[in-house]
Amino acid sequence: MKKSRFTVQRIALNAVMAAMFVGLSFFSFIIAGVKVTVEDLPVVISAVVFGPLDAAIVGFLGEFINQMLTYGFTPTTLLWILPAVTRGLLIGVCLWGLKRRYTTEELFKSWRTVWIFAVSAIAGVLASVLNTLAYYVDSKMFGYYNYALVFGVFWIRIALGIAFSLAMAAVSIPVTVGLKKSRLIQ
Repeated sequence: MKKSRFTVQRIALNAVMAAMFVGLSFFSFIIAGVKVTVEDLPVVISAVVFGPLDAAIVGFLGEFINQMLTYGFTPTTLLWILPAVTRGLLIGVCLWGLKRRYTTEELFKSWRTVWIFAVSAIAGVLASVLNTLAYYVDSKMFGYYNYALVFGVFWIRIALGIAFSLAMAAVSIPVTVGLKKSRLIQ
């Protein structure tokens, strides 16, 4: 009999990560169209620990619940969910090959750590671009935002996206090692 990819423990950890995403989103704030947040930290941890599918699920569920609690369902809800899902998929896919070849402890040594930071920075840029797209579509559909708010802070949004992605990568490394040592993950 084939062993299931999703065990009860793994599903429970994904649910906890999605709940952490929602909890962390309450500590974020928006200044002139730039969101300052670490809500994607559980997505990054899920990508490092389990891979792209789990990270995409955590990102989708976490941001969907966040959107429902904050704005309700709108025509652009899926656009606002897309950055979290994309971040998880990108980091998970890029680390997948490394995870197959190296143990968790080996993964966080030397050049492999640089790879994790580089992928996180790229994911931050992509998420920032997708957030700008969501702002733009919202501005065209509903007139919520003006051109200056959507594109005037684009480079600030990119810079903060990179900075927070690097910070989340730095935090995800000891958290992942701790989860491994506590035997919550294999």
